Amino acid sequence: MKTIVVNNQKGGVGKTMLAVHLAWFLAEERGARVLFIDLDPQGNASYTLDGERNGGSSSALFFGPDVQIEGLPGITVLRADEKLHSVEQNINTAVPAMAKRFAALKDQFDFCVIDTPPTWGGRNFAALLVTDYVISPIDLEDYSLQGVGTLRKQVKLVEDQARGGRRIGFLGLLPSRLVSNSPRQREHLKTLIHQGGTSLMFQGVITQRQGYAEALSTKTPVWTIKKSAAQDAARELRGVLATIKDRMAASIPA
Repeated sequence: MKTIVVNNQKGGVGKTMLAVHLAWFLAEERGARVLFIDLDPQGNASYTLDGERNGGSSSALFFGPDVQIEGLPGITVLRADEKLHSVEQNINTAVPAMAKRFAALKDQFDFCVIDTPPTWGGRNFAALLVTDYVISPIDLEDYSLQGVGTLRKQVKLVEDQARGGRRIGFLGLLPSRLVSNSPRQREHLKTLIHQGGTSLMFQGVITQRQGYAEALSTKTPVWTIKKSAAQDAARELRGVLATIKDRMAASIPA
């Protein structure tokens, strides 16, 4: 099983939109078994994916008993629930328990997508502990760019202190909700590339389009919406998702 975490320490950047569409995209492969784990107690991803197979509550990964799920073709969702808030108070036992229970699921699925909360804590730590890859959608505004360095430090902290030096495949910062005619945002994008080089940035962008909001509202992939504006969004997003999948296929998890 290859696992990817969609992570950003800032809300409103299109994180959940990307995560649910990635799950839908991966599930299109014939026979692919996709596990989706919603670690954000707000449960937006769980709401959008409520038509998919219910695998139980994601808090069960942190608090016994062991999770028993049969990996079947399509998407199986471990849904967010209020008990996730208890992870912070029990972090020393809950996070190791999550890693152990997660490892037991690896033979059951081909892919796992983990949506994370927009604040740093035990759930984000646990997600990075078990993942192979991470991608971070970002809003190209000043208040969002401030968290880029923090995210990179947190990834390195988990790698060095909890993963024994095993590296996480950082797929890059993905400009999201980009206002294409905004000189300010274009300038911020240039600054990021200058500071971190092209290796820091994902090769692709997600622009601000109404089709994405409509897809989440109707709980369907944007590429199934017949409106021309949604189809423009679909072409853009499928290009991003195909690149993510290709990069996972081309590399061996650490």
